[in-house]
Amino acid sequence: MSKRDVIINYFRMSDYELSTFSQNVSKKLTGNVNFKFDAATLTMLDERTTTYVGSLVKARSGAPHDITEKNVQKELVCACLHDIAMEVNVQAKGDIVKLQSSGFNLPKEPKKKGVLPKPTKFKVASGTNKGDLLCEVNSNPDAFVYNFYSAPVPAPENINEWRLTPSSTRKKNISGFTPGKEYELKCAYQGSEDTLTFSESVRIFAQ
Repeated sequence: MSKRDVIINYFRMSDYELSTFSQNVSKKLTGNVNFKFDAATLTMLDERTTTYVGSLVKARSGAPHDITEKNVQKELVCACLHDIAMEVNVQAKGDIVKLQSSGFNLPKEPKKKGVLPKPTKFKVASGTNKGDLLCEVNSNPDAFVYNFYSAPVPAPENINEWRLTPSSTRKKNISGFTPGKEYELKCAYQGSEDTLTFSESVRIFAQ
């Protein structure tokens, strides 16, 4: 069972969604054997929620002072939820069943993207300085790293024998090439999977 925590910040919830959510948290935690809370803690949440709901009704008038009061009460409810959610995380110790019983939201687990596709529009040009090559490829939102590979021609068949230059961006100026010598370059997107799909090779003479 993987270690997870509930979300602790709820201020971005819509006004009426927050009021319903807060009431549900109080209901879920009342008498919940998975957690131990001082009675005053949940009482405070109930009181703040009740006051907040009242401020929502008044804010319908559109009067500036009523809207301001509603926002103040919203902050108080969110602060209370924040503190309780923090304690829920401490007491649950990552137990997903306990966390789900609290009424708080759990962040969505990122979906695995699998092996990333073959890079597109990979190109190489002379770089900033003598002996530099500038690599560029289309961006991929699922790539953690852009791996640029280079080797003198004729390049080894084993890609692991090529020079690897990882980059956090889709463009990379790479130094250390011998002017007048021909090089072969490839690139690959690195995501959550170890398996890489390589681009077509590009050959260029270093300047």
